[in-house]
Amino acid sequence: MSLAQLESVLLWITLVAAVILVITVAIYFWYSRKNSNNYLENKEIELRYFIQKQVDFRGQTTGYECLLRQHNDDGSWSLPQKLDSLPLQRVIFLLEDTFKALPREDITLSINLEYDQILSPDFHYFVRWAISKITPMNLAVEYTANGQEGRLNRRLFLKRIRDGRAYGMRFDVDNVGSSLENLKNVKWLLPQVDSLKCSMRSFRKEDPSVWLDLNLQYWNRLSQENHIQLILMGVEDEADEQLAEQLKIRVRQGYRFGRPANPQEAMDDQKISNK
Repeated sequence: MSLAQLESVLLWITLVAAVILVITVAIYFWYSRKNSNNYLENKEIELRYFIQKQVDFRGQTTGYECLLRQHNDDGSWSLPQKLDSLPLQRVIFLLEDTFKALPREDITLSINLEYDQILSPDFHYFVRWAISKITPMNLAVEYTANGQEGRLNRRLFLKRIRDGRAYGMRFDVDNVGSSLENLKNVKWLLPQVDSLKCSMRSFRKEDPSVWLDLNLQYWNRLSQENHIQLILMGVEDEADEQLAEQLKIRVRQGYRFGRPANPQEAMDDQKISNK
């Protein structure tokens, strides 16, 4: 081997070693960031699912939504940060006690899941487990579409949703808003969507001059055209309820009908109100 050939070989070996080093550092950095962000895996952090009821236009309870809350040092409960860092295994553990406190009725139980949780290999088991535990209640998985789904993963995401629906799961898209970006984030999901959830907070205008790309009537029409149920959230007063009546939105949710509460306490209140 000539000196020139040896130099060429050594150069290639150096380049390959440099590439391997960069890839190794990148993988280590990614895993370090991922592990540091998974703070909800820490079992010392007290978490609990609260529930909030959904009602129809007659005021009858049509379902409950499970809302994750974190216990703070001052005794209060608040929405945790980085919800996607909660493994589905711990979701199952937390829901066990929640399910025990719920009524055995033919109504819907909604559970919010994040993008990474739906893509998790445990998703299929979670859906089958939840359905088996809550029957005759109906399971709805809620998801907030925010554009984080890469095009390469959309196919896998949709497959997860189709598989879940084949088991009997409903799929709801949460918090659709008033911007064109919201529509872009939701549009690719529409063929698999059973319910769209709009919050009054996204459509209230304190300043009449503020322009909304999309209004509540737009989502109402879109849901009807695609045979999707529309649920109005954030209903806080009589005016909000009258708007739901005007638009013929049958299912409502918000502080007007009850705040998120400990499931056992909520069921006790429900029993008292029914006496």
